Amino acid sequence: PRMRRATAATLLSLFATLALPRAAFAQGEDAVPVRPGTLRVVLAPDWARWNRRFGAGTPGFAKGALEPLGVDFASESLGVDRLQFLQPVQSRIRTLTGLSGFGLNLGRARLTLNANVRVVPLGFELGVTRRLSLSLFVPLVRSRVEAFLLGPVPDTGAAGAATRGNVGFNPAFLTPGALDAFREQVDAALIALQTQATSGPAALRAQALATLNAVQPLFCGLYTLAGGSAGSSTSLCFAATPDAMSPVLPLAGTAAGDTLAAMLARDQASYEALRTLYAGAGVALPALNETFALPDSALDSLGLRRLFSDPAGPLAGDSLTNILRTRLGDIEAGATYQLADRPRFRSQVAVTVRLPTGSRDSENNLIDVGTGDRQLDVEVATRNDLIVASTFWVHAGARYGRQFADELVRRVTPANLPFAPFSSLALVRRDLGDYVAIDIVPNWRLDDAFSVGVGYHYFSQGATRFSYVDPADETRIGLPATVLGQETAVRRMRMAAGITFSTLGRYSEHRASLPYTVTASYQNTFWGKGGAVPQASVFRLVIRGYMRMW
Repeated sequence: PRMRRATAATLLSLFATLALPRAAFAQGEDAVPVRPGTLRVVLAPDWARWNRRFGAGTPGFAKGALEPLGVDFASESLGVDRLQFLQPVQSRIRTLTGLSGFGLNLGRARLTLNANVRVVPLGFELGVTRRLSLSLFVPLVRSRVEAFLLGPVPDTGAAGAATRGNVGFNPAFLTPGALDAFREQVDAALIALQTQATSGPAALRAQALATLNAVQPLFCGLYTLAGGSAGSSTSLCFAATPDAMSPVLPLAGTAAGDTLAAMLARDQASYEALRTLYAGAGVALPALNETFALPDSALDSLGLRRLFSDPAGPLAGDSLTNILRTRLGDIEAGATYQLADRPRFRSQVAVTVRLPTGSRDSENNLIDVGTGDRQLDVEVATRNDLIVASTFWVHAGARYGRQFADELVRRVTPANLPFAPFSSLALVRRDLGDYVAIDIVPNWRLDDAFSVGVGYHYFSQGATRFSYVDPADETRIGLPATVLGQETAVRRMRMAAGITFSTLGRYSEHRASLPYTVTASYQNTFWGKGGAVPQASVFRLVIRGYMRMW
């Protein structure tokens, strides 16, 4: 019996971190033409899953070695090396405390990721002439990413000390306005000191000016950490370009926290002493006795998720939790032309256009998997069968895919720094790398219905190229758009095995009531190089039925 071909749907993976494998080859494919007037209906569900990747030299791993899918999110001490959007917070705390060696640390973080994509393409192939057939494949894609984030241990004892950070949530970040009373007292006290230094009792003006100069740096520093400099322009802490509120502050009991607490107590005591002197002169200075509450607990897993996903935070992304999508994939339309159909050799050439109908991964979700590239591709393929004997033949195919550029919104960041702030969003031009693939599958016929095949599949895709639509974005963000192309090249090899049951031979001899074939196959990626290549396993079931149209 002859086996028929089925165009397979796209196997999707993490965008930017993982290059998108294109047009995976299906076991059981051959170069037999669809006869004129025959409609072949194809249902070809497949399931791909992966939790590791062949890396591109992540620290601690050799280039091309298998590494966990979430390795770029992991750290024993999550700091500004990974969370660069917290660099200004670290600098401000160093300046305030005088601790030049202070390193902001959120503690240990581990992100375990398991990705799987299920594609159910419904296909139709119609034989138009003896040599020409037309096809249409409409895939329904279900993508799922299971995420488990292990953050710092919240225990304050020795058991958790090794994994805790040295900062916790700013009370004003958790509860807007929580430190407003402190900020209002700072405003009132500093303005009063300025007034007294210029127009107060002459004997106390020098002390008022000295106290103002001494306490203003700390008070204004805490003022901005507590809620930024957005306020009345009459405030002595007002800045034309206000600092953003810090989402985290040093923990009470740490070196930085104790230093801030001691400095604040010292400056409040100095101000209170001056306030007593002014009271003796009959002048009432405003009170400055509100506490500046430092956090007393480090962030845990829930805290990390809130820091990353809070819309008021610098990252303002989606939470690192499970994601499930079920949507239309990229529709494929194609034509096949039969070059040869001889007893010992069959050959055909096919052209496939992949339409931008799928959904991309979200620019605000750091671990999302889309259901398609949502951009136009054109693939040219050749398929050839060499029939060596009545029970043995070899299928050999080659494919080349040209991918066209599109525009989309991305967070501009290197591949190894996935925590990109909301401010890094920009409209970019994306040009996915073209790809080439080679498929070689020896097949053995066991009897008039069953056959088996063992396949070798090579795939190579060039790196994706990015550029800004608005060149001014490079200055605003501080990075070239080309960093998005890091680790997007793909080279991989897969081995596969499949078994096919076909009634076509029996149907032609009137020994079967329906003409159909069923192929079950399994593929495994055993080698990858060039970028962050998924170590994917793919199970596919291809069902083909035939009906005469004329």
